[in-house]
Amino acid sequence: MEGELAKLEIATYTDSGYKTKVGSNAFNAFINPQSYSVRFKNNFDTKRSVGQQKDNYKYTSSDSPDLDLEFLFDGTGVVQQNSGNRLLNILSGGSDFVKETVKGQIDKFIKATGEYEGTIHKPYNVIISWGDFEFKGVLLELTIDYKMFTPDGKPLRAIGKAKFHESISPELAEAEAKSSSPDLTHTRMVKAGDTLPLMVERIYGDDKYYLEVARINNITSFRQLQPGTEIFFPPIEKVS
Repeated sequence: MEGELAKLEIATYTDSGYKTKVGSNAFNAFINPQSYSVRFKNNFDTKRSVGQQKDNYKYTSSDSPDLDLEFLFDGTGVVQQNSGNRLLNILSGGSDFVKETVKGQIDKFIKATGEYEGTIHKPYNVIISWGDFEFKGVLLELTIDYKMFTPDGKPLRAIGKAKFHESISPELAEAEAKSSSPDLTHTRMVKAGDTLPLMVERIYGDDKYYLEVARINNITSFRQLQPGTEIFFPPIEKVS
């Protein structure tokens, strides 16, 4: 639904090629993170020759990125279950708000991201998606800070600080490198909030080609795209 608040979702997979999905919405954040950070690192040979006074680093490798996320687990009942969709709230019981225990929310998160799964002998690989952001990897660390409690000691609010590390198979890494090339043909599905200049920028690294892409796809209103529509992006030499 247009205008509905997008919630962060975690989907689980058994493999680092992300071919065998266990659950599309293994975990849905009740409250979106206020921010997230992605950390990249390049490695260099830092050794100096005898008598060398200035550094001349030589590149050796790049590490896969890390993702740091903070999740707020709230059990006070002040969180809307279907934010932006009052009809769903009415159908689900006539209330805009849902109350789920902090323990229940944390158990779902750990089961999706960090719990050892005996059938595959490891925790699941996950795809974290929120709006246009997507991250494929595994959970490295999780720290939970409990903040509020009932009189009998049950937690009412907690903050989960999670660190994920990108983890994808060599085959998928090669496929993604090829699929990002502007010299190949691409088909993309429109998401809520997309405009044609934004989508063209993602594919070609420059939005100047959006009029040609609009012409090829017979698009007349490139700023009001219908979510779910597939758009064809030809190789860059065909639109330049």
